Amino acid sequence: SNGLLLAIVNHAAEAVALGEDLTQYFILYTVTFLLFLYTQWMAYEKAITLIEKALYSVRTRLSRKILQVELSFVEKMGVSTLYSRLTQNDTFVSQAMPQVTAAVQMSMLMLFSSLYLAYISPISFFITTLAITVGISIFTLQSKMVKSSLKMVKKKEKRYYNSISDMLHGFPEVKVNKQKSKDILDDITLISKQARDLKIRAGQKEARVWGFGRILIYAILPILVFIVPNFSDEHASDISKITATLLFITGSITILVSMLPVINRVNLVIEGMINLEEEMDKACSKNDDDINQNMTKFNEIKLKSAYFSYSGNNIEFSVGPFIQTIKSGELLFVIGGNGSGKSTFLKVLTGLYFPVSGYLEVDGRIINKENYQSYRSLYSVVFTDFHLFERLYGIKDISSEKVNYWLEKMRMQHKVQYQDGAFTSTNLSTGQRKRLAFIAAILEERPILILDEFAADQDPQFRQYFYKELLLELRSEGRTIIAVTHDDHYFHVADRILKMDNGKLVDYI
Repeated sequence: SNGLLLAIVNHAAEAVALGEDLTQYFILYTVTFLLFLYTQWMAYEKAITLIEKALYSVRTRLSRKILQVELSFVEKMGVSTLYSRLTQNDTFVSQAMPQVTAAVQMSMLMLFSSLYLAYISPISFFITTLAITVGISIFTLQSKMVKSSLKMVKKKEKRYYNSISDMLHGFPEVKVNKQKSKDILDDITLISKQARDLKIRAGQKEARVWGFGRILIYAILPILVFIVPNFSDEHASDISKITATLLFITGSITILVSMLPVINRVNLVIEGMINLEEEMDKACSKNDDDINQNMTKFNEIKLKSAYFSYSGNNIEFSVGPFIQTIKSGELLFVIGGNGSGKSTFLKVLTGLYFPVSGYLEVDGRIINKENYQSYRSLYSVVFTDFHLFERLYGIKDISSEKVNYWLEKMRMQHKVQYQDGAFTSTNLSTGQRKRLAFIAAILEERPILILDEFAADQDPQFRQYFYKELLLELRSEGRTIIAVTHDDHYFHVADRILKMDNGKLVDYI
């Protein structure tokens, strides 16, 4: 309809010169203009609806795949990197959609204007098409160079974000060490300067492409206006129409070229999302999603020469092979020095790490990748690097009375309340947050409770209560408890103690 407006105006101008009645042109123009307004509104609305639906689909699909990948994938990629790739990209695409939609509209306008040009002057159409084809070829080549520069910028910015993260997460250490503070600031400044210079070069390349796009069409105008009419009388008679059409095409090209930076960045973002999904697909495990298949009880778990090793991100470690039997209702302590492999052992035991050799067995049933998710449902966990959720996810039909009972049991009733399915506050000390995480784990009512140095952040009075009363009460309820601890004063509480030494697990005597 936009291109049709051009044709109507051109022919109406010719009718004015011939003294013809303009009523039909006015009616045509009015109808076409209303159609143009409606379709432009509809195009933006449909584009926004489509992209938001697509982004919703991508978000839910990627969120589902996060739960299907193994822990080693998340650890290898890094939580901050994965978070930024999942959250920042689609927002930019959503915000850029009006400009991308406008670019598509300008492309269509250029196409129909060119077809109209072919109708009024085939030779002008041929010359213009040839010039545009050459321009698109150069434009595509330059765009690839710009894209390459933007990828380098992205890498530098990733380093910048990591440095800022280091500074914030290590703020106490940075604050007390002036030299460390100076070094990290120097590093951030250097990376920022490098990113700035790369952005400037990328912007300069985009500016050259933008300038070339404008120069190209204005270079065609004098050829069609001053040279071609000398060889074609028909061309000369339609010179005003040709000029108006070329100016329409010029406007379209100018807008398209000016949108190059946005289009390049949108393409990069989409490529990043595709690459992320491909990486996640490779790391996805085959899980049994049927909640009715979850294991709810066991008599014994055997580790049959289970061995795990990891290499990546300049980190290498291995544990095992483990040959152990864990019996239902057992209170088991795991001890060992820092870095001996205790937490890694727990991740192998709970199915968060899949053994590279050997296997696990539950009541004679071998645990493999197909039934690992069902096996994991035996466990509730509170790891050292635990995360406290504000809401009690995964727990259905929980009563406030039961939550309040455990809040009182954990001596948290004066700090936190349970309302509308969530804790009223999580802004607490590490020890208190661990108590809330403990409550959430208990309420899951799973047969095995894993506690990784839970008592390390508790005060002496609560620590004594934890070992001498709480653990024994839980064991009396039939729960199996596996706790990593350094508190040798309470070793006598355990039914059995295992010691981790250089990745090997042995009975402690």
